[in-house]
Amino acid sequence: MNKPRHVYYLFAAFILSISMALLFVNGCSSKKDKVLAKVDEEIITVPDFNNRISKLPNQYQDMVKKEKARFLDDLIMETIFYNEAIRRGIDKQKDTKEVLKEAKKKILTAKLIEDEIEKKIKVDEAEVKDYYQNHKDGFMIPTKYRASHILVKTEEKAAEILASLSNGSDFAKLAESESIDITNRRGGDVGYFTEGQLIPEFEKACTKLEVGQVSPIVKTPFGYHIIKLTDKKEARVKDFEEVKGKIKEEIKGLKRKERFNKLVKDLKKKAYIKINLELIKDE
Repeated sequence: MNKPRHVYYLFAAFILSISMALLFVNGCSSKKDKVLAKVDEEIITVPDFNNRISKLPNQYQDMVKKEKARFLDDLIMETIFYNEAIRRGIDKQKDTKEVLKEAKKKILTAKLIEDEIEKKIKVDEAEVKDYYQNHKDGFMIPTKYRASHILVKTEEKAAEILASLSNGSDFAKLAESESIDITNRRGGDVGYFTEGQLIPEFEKACTKLEVGQVSPIVKTPFGYHIIKLTDKKEARVKDFEEVKGKIKEEIKGLKRKERFNKLVKDLKKKAYIKINLELIKDE
């Protein structure tokens, strides 16, 4: 009975991770290093162990550092499994060879890309500052408004409330008692918004108000509003320090794409490529 294909890929990835780890161990160990563990003929030294931890994602490094004995046990188990697989000749099985070949191809391809692209991408502070100066529009924070409102069904009711406000009534209390909108529970507060987030009639009224000022009656498809502008944050360009990290990654991305396209072009020039698309056309 044939095993599912994905099992072999998982198996291959497991074997490769072990193999690479052991190669690293063998290549870096020296007599001067203290032996942390020995499994058959393989040794794991303290520097080897620490190097393995350093290659983990940051969030896992913290976990492993608290459970070093458990991580060491995992490394020992990897070695045991690997040695047993080799003893059984699993590395010589046809299906195993196929997936290992594919995995090796992907690993070597990734390493080539790392060497020819990732390691050669450099972005200095001057480039980042220049990009910032030339793309300030992209770092603009639009004007933010904050408003409260009272929504009612009829213009007559809105007029009564507006008159009550003119006589000194508290806006938030009237919103709580008279507004039919769900914001009534928080005194009519709709929070901060930028143009384009709310209905046009409401926003247009807000842009004409000063902070603390109350609008005339505003009609919208929802009913009749009385609006109070409670805060306004003027549009601004984000500071360089706020965006320099993002800019650096953007420049890296552009350089990465440029280098990748050049690498592909150069490699295609050196390679012999013959394509017969007729063989894969839909019948």
